[in-house]
Amino acid sequence: MLRDFTCYPHISAIPGHYVLYWELKGNNNDDINELIDTNVLVECCSVVEESLDALYRKYRSKYGSIGALEIRVVRQGTFDSLMEYFIGQGASIGQYKTPRCIKSSEALQVLESRVMARFLAISYLMWTLIYVNGGPTSIFS
Repeated sequence: MLRDFTCYPHISAIPGHYVLYWELKGNNNDDINELIDTNVLVECCSVVEESLDALYRKYRSKYGSIGALEIRVVRQGTFDSLMEYFIGQGASIGQYKTPRCIKSSEALQVLESRVMARFLAISYLMWTLIYVNGGPTSIFS
C-alpha cells in the first residue's frame, strides 16, 4: 500500500526526469523489504509514466528531452520526518499536507537520506520503439 508520496523534477542531469518518492506499507509488521520486487516496481514506473498526458509522452519519446521516470522507495517514517522538517521551518501542524512537488534542497536531503531503492521506467522505451511514427527506426536510427 502506498502510504505517502511526493515528487521533484531532477534537472541536474540531461535529460531531466521526474522522481517519485514512495513510502510503502508492508503486510508483515510494515516490513517493506518484502515489497521491493524489482520487476513489480519497474512495472509501476512504466504504468505511471504511460498514464501521463500526451505532452509528456511527446517530449519523452519524440524529442527525448525528458528521461525515464524514476521511483525511489523510502524507509518507513520518512514522511513523518519530512513533516517535522517543514514544521520546524514554520509550517502549521494543524494544516500541514505533504507537498506533492518538492523544491527545497533541504527537504530533498530529508528524502534522499532515507532512500532504500531506485527504479526506472523501461517499458515506455519499448513502446516508443514499437509505436512512434510507425516503427523502431524513427527515433533511434
